Amino acid sequence: MSISDSSLNNSLLEVDEMRLGYDHESIKSFLQKSSIKDLFPYAVEIIDGKQLLDRMMATLDGQLELNLQQLLDLFTLSIMMMTFQRDNVLLMKERYMMVDVVCHLTESLDSEEMFYMASGLYENLITGVGMERLERVLDMQAAIPALVKSCPLGNDVAMSLLLTIMGRYTGEPVELDQKEYALKAFKMAKTVNWRQLADSGRQADLFMLIRTFSMIINCRRIREEYPDWKDNLGAEIHKYFLQVRMDRSAAYGDFDMMIERFIAYCVVRGASTTPQLCSYKISELTNSEFQ
Repeated sequence: MSISDSSLNNSLLEVDEMRLGYDHESIKSFLQKSSIKDLFPYAVEIIDGKQLLDRMMATLDGQLELNLQQLLDLFTLSIMMMTFQRDNVLLMKERYMMVDVVCHLTESLDSEEMFYMASGLYENLITGVGMERLERVLDMQAAIPALVKSCPLGNDVAMSLLLTIMGRYTGEPVELDQKEYALKAFKMAKTVNWRQLADSGRQADLFMLIRTFSMIINCRRIREEYPDWKDNLGAEIHKYFLQVRMDRSAAYGDFDMMIERFIAYCVVRGASTTPQLCSYKISELTNSEFQ
């Protein structure tokens, strides 16, 4: 979702530093409580990231008969593995490939199954409030490009999860029918009192919502529903978010500045430029493109 600009790049680096990531204990703890623990018994002992990811993908390459709960837990695991040992950038190819393998374990999900999937992923991955919740949302969002780039199902899971995040916060009902997600997200965004969030010190919540919204509107498949995007919905979003400003009071700090930059480049400017979350086959990427 990046736009070539040094200011925006600085914002994205700051976001990356806020992610908590998952360590070996987190992965073990999740698996022990999951429906898929018997698939990965070796995860208890293997600490090396590449070895663990390779073994997991080998397991998933077999003939598996999975129920919906197991599929949910596999999606959860693949998303967690995107920030497992997050400082090891040499694992990016393996992380993307694991997401891709999981996305291809089933061809499609109906609307009820998608609601189950998105709600379950939210419950499994998003915890706490305020900054803790933001950090977990950022961990989850690290997997969004991999999901989108994998296949139509991965894209649908990604967008449904993002829309669910907005719905849970705003209290608005969410219909996950793979239709007009940008419009649905914008309607929810307009129910948020952005000024109140900023004035009450809830910048973490504000940024969580802004970043989630920006990922939805910057997805190419979402934009394809709107052939007149720039003249209609895109223009409305651009105009609306031009009015969202942080209070330049004595408490105005680096985090507030980062949020303002993000709104300016990823939402205001992003709504009127080419969408940056595109789709293509992960298996066709070169090694350098994972870096």
